[in-house]
Amino acid sequence: MARANGAARRTKAAAHMQSGRIVQVQGQNPDGPAFSIELVTPEGATELLQRKRPSAAENPNAINAYAEAMREGRWILNGMPIILSRTGVLLDGVQRLRACIKAGVPFLTVLAQNIPDDVLHTIDQQRRRSFAGVLEARGVPHAHALQSALVKLIRYDDGKMLRGAGTASWSRMDRVLRANPDLEQAVKMSLESEATALSEAVRTPLLFMGFRVDRAATRRFLDAIAWPERYSPMEPGARIRDLIDITRGDPATRLKPVMLFALCIKALNATFTGEHQRSYTWIDKTANPTKGEEFPALLGYSGLNDPGHADDTEETARKLREAVERLAQEENVYPLVLESISPQLAEAYLGHNTRNRKIVAAHVDAIARDIRAGNWMMNAQPICFSRSGRLLNGQHRLSAVIQAGEAIEVPVMRNLPEEAYDTYDIHAKKGPQLGAAFDSFGDKPLIAAAAVLLWKHELKPAGTRNAKPTPAEVMRIVEQHPRLLELRTFGRKMIEFGRGSVLTYAAYCIEREDPELGRIFLERFESGADLPRGHLLLELRRRMQVLRRERTSQEEQLRELLSAWARFKEKPDLERLNTPA
Repeated sequence: MARANGAARRTKAAAHMQSGRIVQVQGQNPDGPAFSIELVTPEGATELLQRKRPSAAENPNAINAYAEAMREGRWILNGMPIILSRTGVLLDGVQRLRACIKAGVPFLTVLAQNIPDDVLHTIDQQRRRSFAGVLEARGVPHAHALQSALVKLIRYDDGKMLRGAGTASWSRMDRVLRANPDLEQAVKMSLESEATALSEAVRTPLLFMGFRVDRAATRRFLDAIAWPERYSPMEPGARIRDLIDITRGDPATRLKPVMLFALCIKALNATFTGEHQRSYTWIDKTANPTKGEEFPALLGYSGLNDPGHADDTEETARKLREAVERLAQEENVYPLVLESISPQLAEAYLGHNTRNRKIVAAHVDAIARDIRAGNWMMNAQPICFSRSGRLLNGQHRLSAVIQAGEAIEVPVMRNLPEEAYDTYDIHAKKGPQLGAAFDSFGDKPLIAAAAVLLWKHELKPAGTRNAKPTPAEVMRIVEQHPRLLELRTFGRKMIEFGRGSVLTYAAYCIEREDPELGRIFLERFESGADLPRGHLLLELRRRMQVLRRERTSQEEQLRELLSAWARFKEKPDLERLNTPA
């Protein structure tokens, strides 16, 4: 007991020496994440653990390492937060909280709160689903139309309609959606509109933009597209309807969405001003640099409300840097900024990456793929710098930004103790997580392994150094190949003949190639009953059992199964198969 009390006194003394406050230099809006420094007691840790996600696993090795550091007073405030969602669900920090209880002493930590509940964030680069899937999980109607409108409106605001820009990050779409509640109503009105001749992908963003300027004129424009016979032939909406009807029949002349959007903006401008034209044309500047035009602007439209994005100017950046430098001079103050890390800024930050661990190229590849696919979302795990300016944590994310060539939003925390560097190695590496929808699903490891096999054999980018897909890619495979999920029962039943993941993926490949013949092959392989002497299915069953006992690799087992299927498919000899042995 005396030893425990002594450990508690040492820990409290160490915590007092380290304690301080986080100053959020930017990003302090009510809907955004909030960061603070807290002393978590064993009682507080017990309460927080009651809020953990059902699928959150414990890592005994990490818990023991943390507990030992806490007992001996070696725990260092390192910037890595305990993360709570907007409704108080514990998203990250289970190992540290469990260690606090085991050690019986309090510990000092960063606490991040108000993180969205409905997204399994990129905590250690874990992801799930598409942004539309997230909206569906929230119960938001017309999620895919809403995401499509968000993407187009953000591209328009960024002036990237002509450059084939990728999808905006989840972080930005989530922020913009919360700041523009009228967008959901615009989607609903668009889907109920009679102007169905105009593609929904164009109609929805146009309606949203137009209603921000002049509701009556926008209604008139869409009504003229729906009922051109009610208006003068020179009415802008009627002229657009004529153009749609003329070009609709032939795929070669059919207007592409970007072209149609540009023409509609010009025609809507004419509706606003009353200056009607006989025809509306636009030449894409990227296709014709000599005669081409910039993408047209809608008169009077000021753009989306986009907190934290509109003020990204050099002057703003300079003021932020000055504020951070000023705060960093204060004792026990940890400046934190929610930054948009561009490739150029990432390169500058990596210039402070001295005496760090070796960068794992495969890890960088995986993060970069998620960034390029628009799968990155700010997750409360900061890039960390010491008091001297040394980069302590975040080199893989920074390297991935450079490789992807795109910016991401990340908290950046400064002024941490140099000793914090040594604590990052004991943070437990999480395995793939398939998201909240799978929290009560018992076959997650099997399905994830089968999805990895599919990715390796069918989707792996040429020349990639990464041996496995990212969790986002695994989740997308499961969503796009629902039959893979259903065939897990076959893989589980046939476990004596090979790994469940191999049997699941092999069965999926076999069924996909020839559903009827594949069904016969799999049924007879499973039962083994009444097979003629010497039949290849009997030999396959014997051979697979041998491979299973010898613990051979997934690839060897898969090769054996698919080779037998290829021979069977070439010469099924169903008459002999149906003859009793």
